Amino acid sequence: MSSGNDYSRFLSTQNAPAPRASTSQGTTPRASRSQGTAPRASRSQGNASRNCNPASPASQNQQAGLSPPPSNPNSPNPSHSATQAPIGRLNDLTLEELLDSPGRQSLQRLDPNRPPGTLWFDIDGSVAASVRKIFERDFKEPHANWTQTPDAVVNRWYETFAQMYNWDRSINQRVRDEFEDKLKDRMCDQVARWKKKWKNIGDEAKPKWIDPEVWAGLVRFWRDPKSEIRSINSRNARYHDPDGLGISKHRSGQTSFKSRARKHCEETGASTPDFLVVLEQTHRKPDGTFIDRKSEEIYKEVSTRIEEEESQLFTESSASGGLSVAAKNKIYAKVAPRKKGRLYGVGSLQHEASSVTAGPAPTHNDPVILSEKLAAAEARLQLQAEKIHSFDAYFEYLAEKDPVFAGMFRGLSESANADATRTAEGNGTRGEQTGTDQTGTETGTGTIPASSPSQAF
Repeated sequence: MSSGNDYSRFLSTQNAPAPRASTSQGTTPRASRSQGTAPRASRSQGNASRNCNPASPASQNQQAGLSPPPSNPNSPNPSHSATQAPIGRLNDLTLEELLDSPGRQSLQRLDPNRPPGTLWFDIDGSVAASVRKIFERDFKEPHANWTQTPDAVVNRWYETFAQMYNWDRSINQRVRDEFEDKLKDRMCDQVARWKKKWKNIGDEAKPKWIDPEVWAGLVRFWRDPKSEIRSINSRNARYHDPDGLGISKHRSGQTSFKSRARKHCEETGASTPDFLVVLEQTHRKPDGTFIDRKSEEIYKEVSTRIEEEESQLFTESSASGGLSVAAKNKIYAKVAPRKKGRLYGVGSLQHEASSVTAGPAPTHNDPVILSEKLAAAEARLQLQAEKIHSFDAYFEYLAEKDPVFAGMFRGLSESANADATRTAEGNGTRGEQTGTDQTGTETGTGTIPASSPSQAF
């Protein structure tokens, strides 16, 4: 009987020894953590051995004198293009030594800021696909859910991930947390698909590469009455509809909301993701209808409030360019409901949503709007100054035709210039002078000629 250990095949292709064979194959899921260890919020934080430079699974295998189990010929072949790694990775290295080992610069780099040539978990689907392949190729025990997956197994999978990607040491913990979050989602989704298929066609649903004893352990767990009760309760919670607006759904599939938002920003040149656009992309069908009434009501309410705010801006200033994306997101955060601290409709953009204050959008103090208003005002002043200068030619023509007319308006112009000079001097005594000279008065946004004869028109 083959072991289904495709992970050993992967390591053998990379000239690295295989990890220690599991002793729990064919057994029921392990006992509750309460019997030995307390639950943890993060496996990396609760794993004391990680802080003490634990030996890698390969070195544990060598110390125990165990030979690698045979590989399953039905296992999917690993993709070398996605799993290139430096030579001699796990021989006698701890995880910390592995992260510091030479040659890692050639690996694909991870960076949450996504500079050119880098990837990140919620943005690039290839990273999530790598996480899924790792646990599928090393699924040697019947881990029916996340809580049943031992720390040692998660550590082993993370070591494999560390051989595929490189990142800055300053984000080690963040990479670990993101890896575990993605691993939890992908593993639970995959096991759920196996279970659903098993309910329909029985043991024919078993993937060819899974060890039969591991599959039997999963089936025993699925048949357990307690497990079935928990499954039913979880399903009822997911399909609960307290508002009567339909079950909450989305159309994003395996593409994260953050990935869709980033693509939209790249297409439009925006620097901030627009929550309303994300809601529309992930909850609106091609025919224009929404996938549920809740999403439709949120979209309509947010759109209405944005239109009201923008109409108020247009009333105050015809040069207004509308609300900024940040102001729109604040309106969205005020309208959309929250559940357990998560804002509805923004998916993996929760980090961006947490920085948004749910309150009235401060449209009058928005720096983007103020800068747009200032630019429009300066443009109008410049246009007015050009028109005033154009009147000089008309005055010179009239002065040649009618000297009396010219003398009369020169007197008016000189009087106006004197009044403007006295006003500027008075403002200067109060510390508010903006500056005057013989040719005009300078304002905060532009220069308006004061001595030109055309000033009289």
